[in-house]
Amino acid sequence: MRKVLIYGLGVSGISTVKTLAKKGYDVYTYDKNKKEIDQLKGYNYSPLSLSDLTDYDFEYVVKSPGIKPSDDTLLKLAEKYEIISDIELSYRLFPNKIFLSITGTNGKTSTTSMVTHILNQSGIDAISVGNIGEGILWQMYKHDVIFVEELSSFQLKNTYKFHPHIASILNISPDHIDWHGDFDDYILSKLNIAKNQNKNDYLIINKNDEILQRNKDNFRANIYEFSSLGPVKNGLYIDKNIIYYIDEKSKKEVLNTNELKIIGTHNYENLMAAMLECYLYGLDFQAISKAAKTFVSIEHRLEFVNEINGVKIYNDSKATNVDSAVKAIKSFSEPIIIIAGGYDKKIDYSDYVKAFKENGKLMIIIGETKEQLRAICELENIDYILANDMDHAARLACQNAEKNDVILLSPASASWDMYKSYEIRGNDFKEKIEKYKGMIK
Repeated sequence: MRKVLIYGLGVSGISTVKTLAKKGYDVYTYDKNKKEIDQLKGYNYSPLSLSDLTDYDFEYVVKSPGIKPSDDTLLKLAEKYEIISDIELSYRLFPNKIFLSITGTNGKTSTTSMVTHILNQSGIDAISVGNIGEGILWQMYKHDVIFVEELSSFQLKNTYKFHPHIASILNISPDHIDWHGDFDDYILSKLNIAKNQNKNDYLIINKNDEILQRNKDNFRANIYEFSSLGPVKNGLYIDKNIIYYIDEKSKKEVLNTNELKIIGTHNYENLMAAMLECYLYGLDFQAISKAAKTFVSIEHRLEFVNEINGVKIYNDSKATNVDSAVKAIKSFSEPIIIIAGGYDKKIDYSDYVKAFKENGKLMIIIGETKEQLRAICELENIDYILANDMDHAARLACQNAEKNDVILLSPASASWDMYKSYEIRGNDFKEKIEKYKGMIK
């Protein structure tokens, strides 16, 4: 019987155990913090201790995406076994499944959700998988649908044979340097999505992303581009609120952004990538546009929360890096009171603070990155207040807000110093705003 080790029993690890057990593999597991898993009751697997890990002849090791490449146990395992991700394994186990793949520093979840929404609205069964929702392997084992994959750099790092027919790289900017060790490794991991593509495949990229354009000649797939800054040769672009499709033979108007329920240039870029994914899959633009008009913002991604006495409140807790938060800031022309800061991922916040300076009214700073952000605010002469926690920050925001202001949680930082996830952080923000909304005059 084929022996496989699953290292890490989070969402993807549990999904992997269940799938391999059902497919008759001899499944072994190791997790530094977990022994008994309620979700795995009834499934055949053997938990191992640290000292037992190299005593078996495993075919490969499937590691949890969150485990760093520098992890001592992982390095020891890599001396003897092939290390792969659940994404790589999904391609090996289910080569005939139909999937559409999406990566990028920012916008992955929104774009993945947009593709899934457009397909479903067009009568095609599709579900979002990967770095979103339930683990991809268990979903593929249970369902025969179109799989729309949100792929993180963590998941793409350990891919070797993975070969999407249609893929998108939305953008690449510095993120997760603490995990990858350096920016170059992060870039290479993102580009892994396209490394096995050929002339029969399609790759969708951002025309305005410097790193993607620098690597454009290395891609072997047919290139389609999207742009919010001007025409492309082959793909979609925006001109005066109109999204156009253009190729060598024609140019046609596809959609007016004023008809959409989402805001922000970055969301229009996400949508253009999603539309191209669906078009290359086989839908026509009439059906795509009809479905796109009904898509609403996802929770925690520039999510409209409330409007109180002329003050609009938005939850953008998913903005866990500078580039994402800068795009959120640029979505508004009104004065902004922003809640900033969180877990320190060893990135530079200068561009974030400089973008906020354009129409920023007050930066309320929380979390591990507090001192770094304060120093840049003082350098740029930006008004700021240090807050103890989200309760304090929300109260300060409501106390200082006036008619026509925007209160925005877009922290440019991960949540792990104060919360287990950005979702919990975003929900806490909304709860605290509800608590203090009476202070907005």
